[in-house]
Amino acid sequence: MPTTARVSTDLYAVLGVDASVGGDDLARAYRVRAKQLHPDTNADPDAIRQFHELVDAYGVLSNHRTRREYDRARAVAPKVAVAGMRPDPVAPGASPVAPKGWSHRRAVIALVAGALVALLGVGAAALTWQLHAHDADLHARFRPVTAIRIGDADVTFRTPDGRVFRTHEPEQHGEGTDLGPTVRIRYDPANPTNVIVDSNSIGRDITLAIVALKFMIGGVVFVVLGARRLRALARQAPAASATGAR
Repeated sequence: MPTTARVSTDLYAVLGVDASVGGDDLARAYRVRAKQLHPDTNADPDAIRQFHELVDAYGVLSNHRTRREYDRARAVAPKVAVAGMRPDPVAPGASPVAPKGWSHRRAVIALVAGALVALLGVGAAALTWQLHAHDADLHARFRPVTAIRIGDADVTFRTPDGRVFRTHEPEQHGEGTDLGPTVRIRYDPANPTNVIVDSNSIGRDITLAIVALKFMIGGVVFVVLGARRLRALARQAPAASATGAR
C-alpha cells in the first residue's frame, strides 16, 4: 500500500512514539505494543484491529525508504494527518512524545539545584575573604626580611636588632618568590623561627573570587528559570481545568 494513503493516520501515534525516534526505540515500542494487542493474548475485536494497524505502521516506519516517503507526505499535509486522528496510549516501555517546555519536576530540580549552587558560591566567597583576611593579618604581624638559603632546605636571616636565626624555608604558595640564593620571608617577632614566604596572594584571591561569582550567578539564573516555569505551570493549571470543564 502506498505510504501516501496512510497520511490520514499518524503511524507514529499508532506505535506510541515521537516522529524523531530511532530505529532501536521504534522496534522496542513495536514489540511491547504487539505483545499487548496480539490475538493470541487479546481476543478483543478492537485490539485485533489495532494489532493489524500496528503491524502495518511498523512495516512502513521500519523501512528507511518507505519511512522517508511517509515523512515527506506527512510534512506536506500535516493537517490531514491530524484531522480525526485518535492516537493510541503510549505503550509501557516505549518512548513517549517529549512535552514542550519544562515539566513541573524539571522546574523544581532547576530551582533546588540553582539554590544549592548559589549557596556554594556564597561559601566560596566567604572562604576567599577568610583566606584574604588571614593573609592580611599575618602580613601585618610578621616582619619582612631577606633570608639566605643554606643547606638542608634551611634559611638564615638577621633581625633588625642583630639576632641571627636559622629555620626551615617555608613552602612557597601563590605567586611566591624566585629560587635564587636569597628569599624574601616574614618572621614572627614573638617567635622568629616561625616564618612565611613574603609573597603576594592577589592572584589567588582574584581567581577564587571569580569562581565564587560564577557559582552565584549561575545558581541565581537557574533559580529564576525554575521559579518562572513553576509560576507558568501554576497559571496553566486553572486554565486547563476550565477548558476540561467546558
